[in-house]
Amino acid sequence: MGVSKMKLSWSELCPDLLRCVYERLSFTDLTRAKSVCSSWHSASRGFLPKRNQNPWLILFPGNDGRNDNNGTCLFLFPGDKNKVYKNRDLGVDFARSRCLATYGSWLLMMDHLWNLNILNLLIGEKIDLPALTEPVMPERFRPKLKSSVACLWIDEKTKDYLVVWTIKHFQVFTKRGINTWRGFASNYVGEVTGCDHMVYNHKDQKLYGYRSCYDIRIWCFRGDDEPQEVFEAESACFTAFNYRDFLPKWWQTDDSEFEKDRALFSAEYVNGWINLALTVSGQVLKVSIVLQRSKRWLFRIHKISHVTKKWKEIDSLGEEALILDMGITVVAKHIPGIKRNSIYFSGVGCGREDLDNIFVFDLATQNIQRLPQCVFSPINFSDARWFFPGLSN
Repeated sequence: MGVSKMKLSWSELCPDLLRCVYERLSFTDLTRAKSVCSSWHSASRGFLPKRNQNPWLILFPGNDGRNDNNGTCLFLFPGDKNKVYKNRDLGVDFARSRCLATYGSWLLMMDHLWNLNILNLLIGEKIDLPALTEPVMPERFRPKLKSSVACLWIDEKTKDYLVVWTIKHFQVFTKRGINTWRGFASNYVGEVTGCDHMVYNHKDQKLYGYRSCYDIRIWCFRGDDEPQEVFEAESACFTAFNYRDFLPKWWQTDDSEFEKDRALFSAEYVNGWINLALTVSGQVLKVSIVLQRSKRWLFRIHKISHVTKKWKEIDSLGEEALILDMGITVVAKHIPGIKRNSIYFSGVGCGREDLDNIFVFDLATQNIQRLPQCVFSPINFSDARWFFPGLSN
Protein backbone atom coordinates (compact mmCIF):
# COMPACT_ATOMS: atom_id res chain seq x y z
CA MET A 1 0.00 0.00 0.00
CA GLY A 2 1.52 3.25 -1.17
CA VAL A 3 2.15 6.22 1.08
CA SER A 4 0.24 9.31 -0.02
CA LYS A 5 1.99 12.67 0.17
CA MET A 6 0.22 15.62 1.69
CA LYS A 7 0.26 18.78 -0.39
CA LEU A 8 1.06 21.69 1.89
CA SER A 9 0.85 25.37 1.11
CA TRP A 10 3.17 28.06 2.44
CA SER A 11 0.02 29.82 3.66
CA GLU A 12 -0.64 26.92 6.05
CA LEU A 13 2.54 27.31 8.10
CA CYS A 14 1.99 27.24 11.86
CA PRO A 15 1.59 30.80 13.29
CA ASP A 16 4.07 30.02 16.09
CA LEU A 17 6.65 28.98 13.49
CA LEU A 18 6.03 32.16 11.50
CA ARG A 19 6.54 34.30 14.62
CA CYS A 20 9.88 32.57 15.25
CA VAL A 21 10.89 33.56 11.73
CA TYR A 22 9.55 37.11 12.16
CA GLU A 23 11.79 37.63 15.20
CA ARG A 24 14.84 37.29 12.97
CA LEU A 25 13.69 39.64 10.22
CA SER A 26 14.55 43.28 9.72
CA PHE A 27 11.74 45.83 9.56
CA THR A 28 11.93 45.81 5.75
CA ASP A 29 11.87 42.02 5.37
CA LEU A 30 9.06 41.69 7.92
CA THR A 31 6.97 44.21 5.99
CA ARG A 32 7.45 42.19 2.82
CA ALA A 33 6.66 38.89 4.59
CA LYS A 34 3.39 40.25 6.00
CA SER A 35 2.18 41.01 2.49
CA VAL A 36 2.63 37.44 1.18
CA CYS A 37 -0.86 36.24 2.15
CA SER A 38 -3.64 36.79 4.66
CA SER A 39 -2.49 34.03 7.02
CA TRP A 40 1.06 35.42 7.20
CA HIS A 41 -0.40 38.87 7.87
CA SER A 42 -2.66 37.48 10.61
CA ALA A 43 0.29 35.79 12.30
CA SER A 44 2.06 39.15 12.50
CA ARG A 45 -0.72 40.84 14.49
CA GLY A 46 0.45 41.90 17.90
CA PHE A 47 4.04 41.18 16.90
CA LEU A 48 6.46 44.05 17.55
CA PRO A 49 9.03 44.18 14.75
CA LYS A 50 12.51 45.57 15.04
CA ARG A 51 12.19 49.32 15.02
CA ASN A 52 12.88 50.97 11.68
CA GLN A 53 15.45 53.76 12.10
CA ASN A 54 15.76 54.98 8.53
CA PRO A 55 13.67 57.19 6.23
CA TRP A 56 12.29 55.67 3.04
CA LEU A 57 11.61 57.36 -0.28
CA ILE A 58 8.50 56.66 -2.34
CA LEU A 59 8.27 57.57 -6.04
CA PHE A 60 4.70 57.86 -7.33
CA PRO A 61 3.72 56.81 -10.86
CA GLY A 62 2.99 59.32 -13.59
CA ASN A 63 -0.36 59.37 -15.36
CA ASP A 64 0.57 60.31 -18.90
CA GLY A 65 -0.08 56.95 -20.55
CA ARG A 66 3.60 56.02 -20.86
CA ASN A 67 3.67 53.61 -17.91
CA ASP A 68 2.81 49.94 -18.27
CA ASN A 69 1.79 49.78 -14.61
CA ASN A 70 0.20 53.11 -13.79
CA GLY A 71 -0.43 52.18 -10.17
CA THR A 72 3.07 50.95 -9.31
CA CYS A 73 5.32 52.84 -6.88
CA LEU A 74 9.01 52.43 -6.20
CA PHE A 75 10.41 52.41 -2.65
CA LEU A 76 14.03 53.27 -1.91
CA PHE A 77 15.36 52.13 1.46
CA PRO A 78 18.79 53.74 2.10
CA GLY A 79 19.34 51.64 5.22
CA ASP A 80 19.25 48.40 3.20
CA LYS A 81 22.15 49.00 0.79
CA ASN A 82 19.98 51.36 -1.30
CA LYS A 83 17.69 48.52 -2.36
CA VAL A 84 14.67 49.46 -4.45
CA TYR A 85 11.30 47.71 -4.00
CA LYS A 86 8.22 47.82 -6.18
CA ASN A 87 4.66 47.46 -4.91
CA ARG A 88 1.84 45.71 -6.74
CA ASP A 89 -0.10 47.67 -9.35
CA LEU A 90 -2.77 49.68 -7.52
CA GLY A 91 -4.61 50.69 -10.68
CA VAL A 92 -5.32 53.86 -12.60
CA ASP A 93 -7.30 55.50 -9.76
CA PHE A 94 -4.22 55.46 -7.55
CA ALA A 95 -2.08 56.88 -10.34
CA ARG A 96 -4.56 59.76 -10.66
CA SER A 97 -4.31 60.51 -6.94
CA ARG A 98 -2.00 63.05 -5.36
CA CYS A 99 -0.03 62.76 -2.12
CA LEU A 100 -0.56 65.76 0.16
CA ALA A 101 1.45 64.70 3.23
CA THR A 102 3.21 61.79 4.94
CA TYR A 103 3.56 60.62 8.54
CA GLY A 104 5.19 57.39 9.68
CA SER A 105 4.03 54.60 7.34
CA TRP A 106 1.01 56.58 6.18
CA LEU A 107 0.28 58.77 3.16
CA LEU A 108 -2.46 61.39 2.92
CA MET A 109 -3.90 60.96 -0.59
CA MET A 110 -6.38 63.03 -2.61
CA ASP A 111 -8.12 61.20 -5.48
CA HIS A 112 -9.29 62.72 -8.77
CA LEU A 113 -12.72 63.39 -7.24
CA TRP A 114 -11.15 65.52 -4.45
CA ASN A 115 -11.80 62.87 -1.77
CA LEU A 116 -9.11 62.29 0.87
CA ASN A 117 -7.91 59.07 2.45
CA ILE A 118 -5.03 57.97 4.67
CA LEU A 119 -3.20 55.05 3.05
CA ASN A 120 -0.59 52.60 4.32
CA LEU A 121 0.91 51.01 1.20
CA LEU A 122 3.09 48.64 3.22
CA ILE A 123 0.12 46.74 4.70
CA GLY A 124 -2.62 47.79 2.27
CA GLU A 125 -4.77 49.56 4.88
CA LYS A 126 -6.84 52.64 4.02
CA ILE A 127 -8.87 55.07 6.14
CA ASP A 128 -11.45 57.05 4.16
CA LEU A 129 -11.96 60.63 5.35
CA PRO A 130 -15.29 62.50 5.28
CA ALA A 131 -16.40 64.04 2.00
CA LEU A 132 -15.74 67.77 1.77
CA THR A 133 -19.12 69.32 0.99
CA GLU A 134 -20.92 72.62 1.40
CA PRO A 135 -21.06 74.73 3.51
CA VAL A 136 -17.54 73.79 4.70
CA MET A 137 -16.25 73.70 1.12
CA PRO A 138 -18.03 76.07 -1.32
CA GLU A 139 -18.23 74.59 -4.80
CA ARG A 140 -16.36 77.55 -6.32
CA PHE A 141 -13.23 76.61 -4.36
CA ARG A 142 -12.94 73.06 -5.73
CA PRO A 143 -10.65 74.01 -8.67
CA LYS A 144 -8.21 75.39 -6.10
CA LEU A 145 -7.81 71.99 -4.43
CA LYS A 146 -4.96 71.15 -6.83
CA SER A 147 -2.76 73.68 -5.04
CA SER A 148 -3.93 72.76 -1.53
CA VAL A 149 -1.54 71.77 1.27
CA ALA A 150 -2.15 69.54 4.28
CA CYS A 151 -0.72 68.26 7.54
CA LEU A 152 -1.11 64.67 8.77
CA TRP A 153 -0.56 63.00 12.12
CA ILE A 154 -1.59 59.42 12.92
CA ASP A 155 -0.89 57.01 15.79
CA GLU A 156 0.42 53.75 14.30
CA LYS A 157 -1.21 51.62 17.04
CA THR A 158 -4.55 53.24 17.86
CA LYS A 159 -5.15 54.79 14.41
CA ASP A 160 -6.11 58.09 16.03
CA TYR A 161 -5.45 60.77 13.44
CA LEU A 162 -5.60 64.49 12.74
CA VAL A 163 -5.72 66.00 9.25
CA VAL A 164 -5.55 69.74 8.61
CA TRP A 165 -6.25 70.83 5.03
CA THR A 166 -5.62 74.32 3.66
CA ILE A 167 -7.46 75.38 0.52
CA LYS A 168 -6.31 78.81 -0.63
CA HIS A 169 -7.51 81.27 2.03
CA PHE A 170 -9.15 78.99 4.57
CA GLN A 171 -8.43 75.71 6.31
CA VAL A 172 -10.42 72.85 7.76
CA PHE A 173 -9.64 69.84 9.94
CA THR A 174 -10.96 66.42 10.78
CA LYS A 175 -9.91 63.77 13.27
CA ARG A 176 -10.95 60.32 14.34
CA GLY A 177 -14.40 60.31 15.89
CA ILE A 178 -15.95 63.51 14.46
CA ASN A 179 -16.71 62.18 10.92
CA THR A 180 -16.89 65.63 9.36
CA TRP A 181 -14.71 68.58 8.39
CA ARG A 182 -14.70 71.65 10.62
CA GLY A 183 -13.44 75.16 10.00
CA PHE A 184 -11.03 77.23 12.08
CA ALA A 185 -12.25 80.23 14.04
CA SER A 186 -10.13 83.35 13.68
CA ASN A 187 -9.49 85.87 16.42
CA TYR A 188 -9.74 88.65 13.85
CA VAL A 189 -12.93 89.60 12.02
CA GLY A 190 -12.70 88.87 8.32
CA GLU A 191 -9.20 87.35 8.53
CA VAL A 192 -8.33 84.28 6.48
CA THR A 193 -6.81 81.26 8.19
CA GLY A 194 -5.10 79.42 5.32
CA CYS A 195 -1.40 78.48 5.72
CA ASP A 196 1.40 77.78 3.24
CA HIS A 197 3.02 75.17 5.47
CA MET A 198 2.09 73.41 8.71
CA VAL A 199 3.57 71.06 11.31
CA TYR A 200 1.82 69.38 14.23
CA ASN A 201 3.34 68.63 17.65
CA HIS A 202 1.18 65.75 18.94
CA LYS A 203 2.75 65.83 22.42
CA ASP A 204 1.61 69.41 23.01
CA GLN A 205 -1.35 69.05 20.62
CA LYS A 206 -0.36 72.24 18.83
CA LEU A 207 -0.46 73.08 15.13
CA TYR A 208 2.09 75.59 13.81
CA GLY A 209 1.15 77.29 10.55
CA TYR A 210 3.12 79.69 8.34
CA ARG A 211 1.65 82.00 5.70
CA SER A 212 3.76 84.15 3.35
CA CYS A 213 4.70 87.54 4.80
CA TYR A 214 2.96 86.72 8.08
CA ASP A 215 4.05 85.46 11.47
CA ILE A 216 3.60 81.87 12.64
CA ARG A 217 0.14 81.07 13.96
CA ILE A 218 -0.45 78.42 16.59
CA TRP A 219 -3.63 76.47 17.36
CA CYS A 220 -4.15 74.14 20.31
CA PHE A 221 -6.18 70.92 19.72
CA ARG A 222 -7.13 69.82 23.23
CA GLY A 223 -10.40 67.97 23.80
CA ASP A 224 -13.24 67.82 21.31
CA ASP A 225 -13.73 71.58 21.05
CA GLU A 226 -12.62 73.55 18.02
CA PRO A 227 -8.92 74.50 18.06
CA GLN A 228 -8.05 77.65 19.95
CA GLU A 229 -5.41 80.06 18.72
CA VAL A 230 -2.61 80.68 21.24
CA PHE A 231 0.29 83.10 21.30
CA GLU A 232 3.86 82.05 22.07
CA ALA A 233 7.38 83.22 21.20
CA GLU A 234 7.06 81.95 17.62
CA SER A 235 3.89 84.03 17.14
CA ALA A 236 5.79 87.31 17.61
CA CYS A 237 8.67 86.52 15.23
CA PHE A 238 8.60 87.92 11.71
CA THR A 239 8.90 84.79 9.57
CA ALA A 240 8.68 85.96 5.93
CA PHE A 241 11.34 84.86 3.45
CA ASN A 242 14.41 87.09 3.71
CA TYR A 243 17.17 86.97 1.10
CA ARG A 244 19.57 88.41 3.70
CA ASP A 245 19.60 84.98 5.38
CA PHE A 246 21.74 83.80 2.45
CA LEU A 247 24.22 86.71 2.38
CA PRO A 248 27.24 87.43 4.57
CA LYS A 249 26.31 89.49 7.62
CA TRP A 250 26.49 93.15 6.65
CA TRP A 251 28.48 94.05 9.77
CA GLN A 252 31.14 91.48 8.84
CA THR A 253 31.98 93.02 5.46
CA ASP A 254 32.20 96.46 3.86
CA ASP A 255 29.33 98.02 1.91
CA SER A 256 30.81 97.43 -1.55
CA GLU A 257 31.38 93.72 -0.92
CA PHE A 258 27.91 93.32 0.54
CA GLU A 259 26.29 95.00 -2.49
CA LYS A 260 28.33 92.79 -4.81
CA ASP A 261 27.16 89.65 -2.99
CA ARG A 262 23.56 90.84 -3.06
CA ALA A 263 23.69 91.56 -6.81
CA LEU A 264 25.18 88.11 -7.48
CA PHE A 265 22.53 86.42 -5.33
CA SER A 266 19.71 88.32 -7.10
CA ALA A 267 21.06 87.37 -10.52
CA GLU A 268 21.12 83.68 -9.58
CA TYR A 269 17.84 83.66 -7.63
CA VAL A 270 14.91 81.65 -9.09
CA ASN A 271 12.58 81.03 -6.16
CA GLY A 272 12.47 80.79 -2.37
CA TRP A 273 10.35 78.96 0.19
CA ILE A 274 9.81 78.73 3.93
CA ASN A 275 9.05 75.42 5.67
CA LEU A 276 8.55 74.71 9.36
CA ALA A 277 9.89 71.72 11.26
CA LEU A 278 9.93 70.30 14.80
CA THR A 279 13.01 68.87 16.47
CA VAL A 280 13.00 65.69 18.55
CA SER A 281 12.64 67.90 21.64
CA GLY A 282 9.70 69.81 20.11
CA GLN A 283 11.53 73.04 19.21
CA VAL A 284 10.20 74.89 16.15
CA LEU A 285 12.60 75.45 13.24
CA LYS A 286 12.31 77.81 10.28
CA VAL A 287 13.85 76.27 7.14
CA SER A 288 14.59 78.73 4.31
CA ILE A 289 15.13 77.21 0.86
CA VAL A 290 16.44 78.81 -2.35
CA LEU A 291 16.75 77.46 -5.89
CA GLN A 292 19.34 79.17 -8.12
CA ARG A 293 19.56 79.35 -11.91
CA SER A 294 22.52 76.99 -11.81
CA LYS A 295 20.14 74.43 -10.21
CA ARG A 296 22.00 74.80 -6.94
CA TRP A 297 19.93 74.48 -3.76
CA LEU A 298 20.63 76.56 -0.64
CA PHE A 299 19.30 75.92 2.88
CA ARG A 300 19.32 77.99 6.06
CA ILE A 301 17.88 76.84 9.42
CA HIS A 302 16.77 79.15 12.26
CA LYS A 303 15.42 78.59 15.76
CA ILE A 304 13.96 80.98 18.33
CA SER A 305 16.59 82.57 20.60
CA HIS A 306 15.59 82.31 24.27
CA VAL A 307 17.37 85.63 24.88
CA THR A 308 16.19 87.89 22.04
CA LYS A 309 12.97 85.98 21.22
CA LYS A 310 13.94 86.31 17.54
CA TRP A 311 15.03 83.85 14.88
CA LYS A 312 18.68 82.84 15.21
CA GLU A 313 20.54 80.90 12.51
CA ILE A 314 22.00 77.52 13.44
CA ASP A 315 24.61 75.74 11.35
CA SER A 316 24.11 72.22 12.68
CA LEU A 317 21.37 69.79 13.64
CA GLY A 318 23.81 67.88 15.81
CA GLU A 319 22.97 64.18 16.03
CA GLU A 320 19.62 64.60 14.25
CA ALA A 321 18.48 64.53 10.62
CA LEU A 322 15.65 66.59 9.14
CA ILE A 323 12.94 64.79 7.15
CA LEU A 324 11.58 67.90 5.45
CA ASP A 325 8.48 66.24 3.93
CA MET A 326 7.29 65.28 7.41
CA GLY A 327 8.49 68.47 9.09
CA ILE A 328 10.39 66.63 11.84
CA THR A 329 13.90 65.73 12.88
CA VAL A 330 14.83 62.18 13.90
CA VAL A 331 17.70 60.73 15.91
CA ALA A 332 20.60 59.79 13.63
CA LYS A 333 23.47 59.10 16.04
CA HIS A 334 25.31 55.83 15.35
CA ILE A 335 22.50 54.57 13.08
CA PRO A 336 23.73 52.98 9.82
CA GLY A 337 21.95 54.21 6.71
CA ILE A 338 20.94 57.67 7.92
CA LYS A 339 23.13 60.77 7.75
CA ARG A 340 23.26 62.97 10.84
CA ASN A 341 23.18 66.75 10.42
CA SER A 342 21.49 66.39 7.04
CA ILE A 343 18.27 67.35 5.28
CA TYR A 344 16.27 64.69 3.41
CA PHE A 345 14.78 66.66 0.52
CA SER A 346 12.36 65.74 -2.31
CA GLY A 347 11.73 69.11 -3.95
CA VAL A 348 9.10 71.74 -3.26
CA GLY A 349 6.21 73.09 -5.29
CA CYS A 350 6.22 71.63 -8.80
CA GLY A 351 9.72 70.17 -8.61
CA ARG A 352 8.92 66.81 -7.05
CA GLU A 353 8.77 64.98 -10.39
CA ASP A 354 12.43 65.80 -11.12
CA LEU A 355 14.88 63.22 -9.77
CA ASP A 356 17.59 65.91 -9.69
CA ASN A 357 15.60 67.61 -6.91
CA ILE A 358 15.65 64.54 -4.64
CA PHE A 359 18.71 64.25 -2.45
CA VAL A 360 20.27 64.32 1.01
CA PHE A 361 21.88 67.67 1.85
CA ASP A 362 24.84 67.62 4.26
CA LEU A 363 24.74 70.80 6.37
CA ALA A 364 28.38 70.50 7.43
CA THR A 365 29.88 70.19 3.95
CA GLN A 366 27.02 71.83 1.99
CA ASN A 367 27.29 68.85 -0.38
CA ILE A 368 24.44 66.96 -2.02
CA GLN A 369 24.12 63.17 -2.10
CA ARG A 370 21.81 62.27 -4.96
CA LEU A 371 19.82 59.08 -5.52
CA PRO A 372 21.73 55.94 -6.52
CA GLN A 373 21.67 54.92 -10.17
CA CYS A 374 19.43 51.94 -9.38
CA VAL A 375 16.50 54.36 -8.91
CA PHE A 376 16.76 55.86 -12.38
CA SER A 377 14.56 53.99 -14.83
CA PRO A 378 12.43 54.62 -17.92
CA ILE A 379 9.30 54.71 -15.74
CA ASN A 380 7.87 58.19 -15.46
CA PHE A 381 7.16 59.56 -11.96
CA SER A 382 4.90 62.41 -10.92
CA ASP A 383 5.85 62.90 -7.27
CA ALA A 384 8.30 61.86 -4.57
CA ARG A 385 8.12 61.87 -0.76
CA TRP A 386 10.31 60.84 2.15
CA PHE A 387 8.47 58.99 4.91
CA PHE A 388 9.43 57.02 8.03
CA PRO A 389 7.71 53.61 8.47
CA GLY A 390 7.26 52.56 12.07
CA LEU A 391 7.91 56.05 13.43
CA SER A 392 7.44 56.02 17.20
CA ASN A 393 4.91 58.51 18.50
